Amino acid sequence: MMLERFFTPGLAQVAYAIADQEAGVAAVIDPRRDVEAYTNWAAAHGLRIAAVLETHIHADFVSGAGELAAATGATVYASWFGDQTFPHQPLADGEQVAVGDLCLRALWTPGHTPEHLAYLLIDPARRPDPVALFSGDALFVGEVGRPDLLGEEQTRTLAEHLFRTVTGRLSRLDDALVVYPGHTAGSACGKQIGDAPTTTIGQEKRYSYAFQARSPEAFVRMVLDGMPKPPTYYPILKRVNRDGAAPLAALPAGQSLTSNDVAARQAGGALVVDTRSPQAFGDAHMPGAVFAGLGPNFSAWMGWLAPYDRDLILVLDADERYPEALTHLRRIGLDRVAGFLAGGMDAWGGACLGIEHLPQIPVPALAAHLDDPNDSLTVLDVRNAEEWSRGHIPGAIHCFAGEIAQGAEPPIKDAGRVAVICGSGYRSSVAASLLAQRGWSNLANVPGGMNAWTEASLPTTQR
Repeated sequence: MMLERFFTPGLAQVAYAIADQEAGVAAVIDPRRDVEAYTNWAAAHGLRIAAVLETHIHADFVSGAGELAAATGATVYASWFGDQTFPHQPLADGEQVAVGDLCLRALWTPGHTPEHLAYLLIDPARRPDPVALFSGDALFVGEVGRPDLLGEEQTRTLAEHLFRTVTGRLSRLDDALVVYPGHTAGSACGKQIGDAPTTTIGQEKRYSYAFQARSPEAFVRMVLDGMPKPPTYYPILKRVNRDGAAPLAALPAGQSLTSNDVAARQAGGALVVDTRSPQAFGDAHMPGAVFAGLGPNFSAWMGWLAPYDRDLILVLDADERYPEALTHLRRIGLDRVAGFLAGGMDAWGGACLGIEHLPQIPVPALAAHLDDPNDSLTVLDVRNAEEWSRGHIPGAIHCFAGEIAQGAEPPIKDAGRVAVICGSGYRSSVAASLLAQRGWSNLANVPGGMNAWTEASLPTTQR
């Protein structure tokens, strides 16, 4: 038996491949949209991908089930329950998919979604009982899948289903059973997911809060308490994955655009996204551009921005990074990518079409401003509520960057200078760029953010 783990940075998503090497066949569970990693792995090991299994209708990434089936001829298996309309072979609780001599047995685990299936791996050569559980979004390390993604009217019912899944299904599995979750730390599909790649049923029963509740009421309270808002794009991808995404080959690749092309398209409604570093964006950027730096946080914040109804144009630190950025966008279904500014900001500056800046105010300078009783500078903290509650700058105003992306206006009455801060300087650049788009002026970003503030032993409060 072979088992391979495929981790997607930015989404903290994990797909799995299992294979019977002697039979030369493999199955992939929860593939992402760009499927070359799976087909290349199979080819390198002389394997044929015969089955693709979905645990549920995903909200955080575009499923690659259809893409992988088209590339390999594999059969797609998904839950018999739910309203998914993409082509698939339905699986009911207890039904099995053979992978050579191996077997994947469906285990209905509703709660995160109504249709959710986990898969028990059985290897008869080792023992008749399951040797692993691919838990999808039902069970993570130290956490369970959030039950609030289908709207308030379904949250209570799904949370109660999740309680029965935990107490009546997962708790009855063998303590030694190894669990391979669908996400690790960094995903918003659970409240506070651990970063270990695997866990066991026994470990979760001992240490996870979700296994300690003795009543549905207590469980619902524990699961929903402190639940952060989900990213904006989740309902959109639910619909995309329910019906099946467009094939990647059918999508336009976008093109290299001149500065004048970009200016004209922006005037026509296109959104310009500056993917360079926060410092580079602060030094000089196109008027009206939004910041979302290419890297580990890019997919998440493009998801918060959720510009699915607009063409996108990218500003890059190097033209050669366009395919990388395009892949990240397509993983979350942002398919309206018109192209990129050829030559980046050097070309834009040479065209004399206007430059804007986001001043940077380092932590020592910020502290000096705040120590001056005659200085009216306001600090806007755009971290999430949990980060804010652990400690923030005295007198700061709080408004989460994700809420600003959804249209919220920070509760700042005075239109004076505002220093925007987050943990590192990334989210504050996102938030500041959005506020500047809406006409806010006198904004500054705090590079290093609260990390730099605490490292300098400057005062914080939890009030």
